[in-house]
Amino acid sequence: MLTGANRLQHSNTATTVRLLDGKPQVLDGPFSDSKEQLAGYYLIDVSNLDAAIAWASRCPGAVHGVMEVRPVWTAPYDAPSAP
Repeated sequence: MLTGANRLQHSNTATTVRLLDGKPQVLDGPFSDSKEQLAGYYLIDVSNLDAAIAWASRCPGAVHGVMEVRPVWTAPYDAPSAP
């Protein structure tokens, strides 16, 4: 059963979060030093980017890798509806 399907905005909207000595390091833009692939994602409903960064810095994956924070893509209001 499909419980959700979301498209993320383009990677140029990303904010990258990683932990360095236990403290969050925040960089504008995606992390592109190597050929990472999206292994999955968490969808959280927060009020702003700062709140999303705070959640990303608490994620266990930030200790061993990089968390990329991106907004969910929404269709433009003038997009045609599905038949």
